[in-house]
This record gives sequence, C-alpha cells and structure tokens, in this order.
Amino acid sequence: MNVDVESLGSFSRTAQSGAERAAENLTGLTGIETAVDVTEVSLASADELDGDDERVGVAIDFEGGIDGTTLLTFSADGVETILDTLVPDIGTEEGAVEEVGNVVTGGFIGGWADHLETIIDISPPEYVEGTTAELLDDAEFDRDRAFVFRSRVSAVGEELDVQFHMFPDDDSMQEMLAGGDEQIPIEKLATLRRMAETGARTASGTVSAMTGIDTGVDITQLSFVPVEDVPAELRDQKYVGVVLQFEGALGGYVLILFDEASARDVVGALVSDTEVGATFDGEQRSAMEEIGNVMTSSFIDGWANVLDATIDISPPQFVHDMGRAVAQSVVARLGQRQAFAFLFDATLRADDREFDCEIYALPDESELHAALAELDPDATAERTTRAGSL
Repeated sequence: MNVDVESLGSFSRTAQSGAERAAENLTGLTGIETAVDVTEVSLASADELDGDDERVGVAIDFEGGIDGTTLLTFSADGVETILDTLVPDIGTEEGAVEEVGNVVTGGFIGGWADHLETIIDISPPEYVEGTTAELLDDAEFDRDRAFVFRSRVSAVGEELDVQFHMFPDDDSMQEMLAGGDEQIPIEKLATLRRMAETGARTASGTVSAMTGIDTGVDITQLSFVPVEDVPAELRDQKYVGVVLQFEGALGGYVLILFDEASARDVVGALVSDTEVGATFDGEQRSAMEEIGNVMTSSFIDGWANVLDATIDISPPQFVHDMGRAVAQSVVARLGQRQAFAFLFDATLRADDREFDCEIYALPDESELHAALAELDPDATAERTTRAGSL
C-alpha cells in the first residue's frame, strides 16, 4: 500500500471532526461536559497495542463509503461514571454501555460520512470487556501494517477515560490514500518505525549504563498528527530534560523528558554527594544535558546508519516546564513550514521503581520525504553506532 501524505492529512482532520461530534453526542446523552484530548493516525505496532489495562466498551462494524471496525472503550472509573448517569434510565449495565457506544460511534462515523459525502451504515453494538490487548486482538487487523485512527476523550470534573479506535480495512485505506504526488510505501513507514524502536532500546541501554537504573522500552509509536496538536500528545505535568535539533540528511527535533522524580533519580546517580534541588541548577543541569545528549545520539545514530548518511545534533537545551509548554516551543518552529508531523514517541520504564522517561522525535516533513525516497524497506538499524551497539 502507498500512502499519500496530503490525503492522510485530510483524513486526519476528518477523524478530528468525527471525534468532536462523538464527544458532543456523549455530552448530549449523559449531561457530562466532554472534550477531545487528542486525535491521531498511527501505524499500528504490536508492542504499542499490548495494553494490560482492563476496559469495557462496544465493537461496531461499519460499511459504505469506507468499511471496517470500531472499538469504543472506557476505563473502570469511566464506565462507573457512565453507569451512574444512565443505569436508572436504561436498566442494565451492558445496556447502558451499548447505548452510549451506539450514540457516540454514530457521531464519529457521521463525521466521516459527511466528509466522503456518502452513507455509512453501522452494525448493532456488541458489548465487550477485557484488556486493551485482548479487545484489539478481536479486531483482527494487521498490527504491523494497519493504520489506526485513535481519539481520546475526557470530561471536565469527572473520571471519564474514553478511547475510540477506528480500523479501516486495507481496501478502504488503499482507496482513501491513493493518488497525489507525495506517496510513501507503507513498508518504508514500517521500517522507519522499527528504526525508532531500535533507537529507543539503545537510548534505554544508555540510561541503564550511565545510571545503574535498569530500564526498558515500554511502548513505541509512530503517529501522524496536525502540528498544532503535538503538545496534546504530552501529559499535563512538569518534565525535566532537554530539547535538541538534528540536521543533515534528515532534520528535526528530539525531546528527552523525565518526570521530576525520575530526573532526580538520574541526577542522583550521575552526580555523587549532591542533594537534588527543585530547580536542577549547576552540576545537576549539566548532568541532565549530558545524559540527554548521549541518549539522543543513541536514538539518531540508528537513523543515520539506515540512511547511510550523516545526521548532526545540536548542543542540548535544558528544559524544566510543563510538557505541553515544552512541545509548544518546538511546534512554533516546525509549524512555520509544515501543517502535519510524523511523531515518533517512546516511553522508558524501570521494573524496580517508579520511573518515566519519554522520547519524542519530530522530523522535518519535507526532508523526511526525501529520505524515505532513498530508503531501503529492508534496511535495519541493528548496527554499531558512535553511541554503541544497537
């Protein structure tokens, strides 16, 4: 399958419109004020979708101008909020979930029908429950080659974690994304995602080697989002880390961000006999810059190897701010020359403690197209780099 970037951007906007309509339907049905946190198009990854959190929801098939399956799910707290609102009127828990799923999914699919100027029929809702991995497995899609449209909805003043996944079938996606002058084979995007996964594993090894904290890659993802929506991908909390620019055969930005507690653990391991303060001054800031610089080299060198080219990175810029504010500073620069972004993100965690490090890479879109044109889909980042063995 070839992917036309302009068409992908258009359907990303359609998914956002559908999500907003779905949120309005949810508000109208429950009286709970809701908002769409983020809508993205992701190239599915087996690791990314192997969630073990228990969820409840509905599966609904659709057909017409586009065919496929949807999955609308709630967290345990979220479904309790829905049940408190609707059970007295509907009578059963499953009935309440099915009613909400039918109305909300109808809003989402309605946005697509309007965009495609056609009729899209939906099946009766099927009540489902289980882990995220189990529910997504039941959708029976190709985890490593399928596009997933995903939206997250939350509520104001309520526990309401709602996730919506839309899985168009291959024939529908091929028709939607055909044509245009900027086509990218999906195999090359899959290769690019694997490059990011390899880089994240190497960056994780760097953290472990430098600090003694045994970390691993918990999740990696390749998404396609409007540039202005990138900050919404980050949680609304304070981070400590660095921002670096890379340039050469491929340009863009990398963000290495630790939550504050993890940043203190890292600095404490790197700077002996020091009490980490609230502001990360002096040696503490230098330590964060050092580990961020080495982690970025680990991440980017794999890309340089696969592209058989040189990619240089700038000195690290220390940041200690809310995640969305950090991302906004990057978006302000990228948004001057592109409307959409391919976003690579990975999360590192530790088994023996609370630890959270997030890596985000935002390549320049035009340079990414040029690099992909030369990319061998069978290329691998499993080579030796300046930062060590990948």
